[in-house]
Amino acid sequence: MIKFDSNQLLILSIYIVQIRFTTADHFSTSRISEPNNNKLHKCLSLSLPFSTRIIYPCNTLTNQNSFQYQCTHFNVSSLSSILGGRISHSPAVIIYPKDSSDVQNVVKCATKLNYIVNALGGGHSYEGYGLGSVYNNIIINMERINYIHINQYDRIGTFGAGARLGPIYYRAYQHGKLTINGGSCPWVGLAGHALGGGFGFLARLHGLLSDNIIEMKAVNDQGELLTINETHEPELYWALRGGGGGLPTSNNISLDKQDWLTFVYKHSGLDNLNGDHRHLLLENLTLPTYNFKGKHLFYNQSIANHNLELVIHRLRLADGNISMLFNPWDGYLSEIPVNKTAFPHRNFKFGIQFMNYWIDRQQEEKQMNLLNQVYLCLYNDSTKYSYINYIDRTEDNWMNVYYNTHQQRLISIKN
Repeated sequence: MIKFDSNQLLILSIYIVQIRFTTADHFSTSRISEPNNNKLHKCLSLSLPFSTRIIYPCNTLTNQNSFQYQCTHFNVSSLSSILGGRISHSPAVIIYPKDSSDVQNVVKCATKLNYIVNALGGGHSYEGYGLGSVYNNIIINMERINYIHINQYDRIGTFGAGARLGPIYYRAYQHGKLTINGGSCPWVGLAGHALGGGFGFLARLHGLLSDNIIEMKAVNDQGELLTINETHEPELYWALRGGGGGLPTSNNISLDKQDWLTFVYKHSGLDNLNGDHRHLLLENLTLPTYNFKGKHLFYNQSIANHNLELVIHRLRLADGNISMLFNPWDGYLSEIPVNKTAFPHRNFKFGIQFMNYWIDRQQEEKQMNLLNQVYLCLYNDSTKYSYINYIDRTEDNWMNVYYNTHQQRLISIKN
C-alpha cells in the first residue's frame, strides 16, 4: 500500500481500497493484540451518534468473545456483488456513517487502536476487496453518504462517496440532459469507480470520469477532512485520480450534455423491468451477486490470426460461460497528457475484458482455469498492462501492470 507521509497524511492503497492506520512501531501483524474488540466498541460508542448503524459480525472470533456487546449474525459477503471463496472476510465491525464527520471519528478510533480500515462503496471490486483482505478490519460502508446535487447552470455535480452510477445518471438527466462519463453498471459506486480512473462509454469523447473531477473531500489518518484540488494538495489530487484507492467522502465533477439516458438504461441490465428509466434509481431493488472472475489486458496491435483461432477453440470448450468484452480506447482519452493524472494507460488502442460467471460454487476452480486458458491465448499479443478497476489478485507483477510509468511518482509521494 502507498502512504502519503506529510503533515496531512492521507493513505492511498493502490492495490486494494485498504487503509492501515498505525502508530510508529505497529507494522508486524494484521491482527490486533487485544483478545476482543471491546476497546473499539467503547471508542466508537463514544465517538459516533447513537443513530449510527454499527454491526459487529459474529464470524469474527473476537466479537464472539466480547463481554461488552453482543455480536450480530450477519452475512458479510452480501455487501459485495462478487461472490466466491477466494478471500474470507471476518471484519471486526461494519459502520454506516451518515456524513464526513462520522467517517472522521471512525478513522480517529482506527488510528488510536491500530485497525485496518476498508472503505466500501458499491461493492464491485472484481476481487471483493471492498470488504478487505485481512482479519478483524473495520469496514466503512459509505452507502448512506449518497447525496446527489446537480448545478445545471455551471454543469457541476456534487456527489457523496456512497452514490451509485444509476441514480446519478437519472438525476443528472433531469437537469438539462446532463450526465457524468462513467461506466454502464448502475450499481457501481461512484467513488471507487472514479479513484481507479472511471472508464465508460463516453471515454473516447470526454475522457475518463477521473479526468472530470474538479475537487474532492477526503479524510486523512488523523481524522482531518482535506479539500483536494489542483491548487490545494496537488499531489494528492494527481494520485487520487487513477491511483485506485483512498477515503474520499465527496466529489465535485464536471458534467457533459448528452442525450443518452435510454442508451445507458438499455445497457444497465435493468431494461427488462418494463422500460421505466426510474429503475436506474435502484429503489426497492436488491444488489445482484455473482460467482465471477475477471481479467483484462490492453492492446496496441492487432491480434494474430492463429491466436484468434485458438481462443475461439477455447471458448467452444467453455460451454458459453466465458465472455470477452472489447473496449475501444484512444480518442480524446489519449489526447490528455499521460502525466495529467495517476492513470497511466492513455495511449493504447483497445482493451479486452475476459469474464466468467458460474452458478455452482463447486465449479470455481474449474471455471477460473478455463478463463485463464482463454486469457493466455491472447496474452502475448497484448501490452501486458491492465486497468486497476479490473483488478486480478493473481497478477504477480501488479505494480508494473497497473501503474506502468507512474510507479515511481506514487512511491515518491509515499516517501
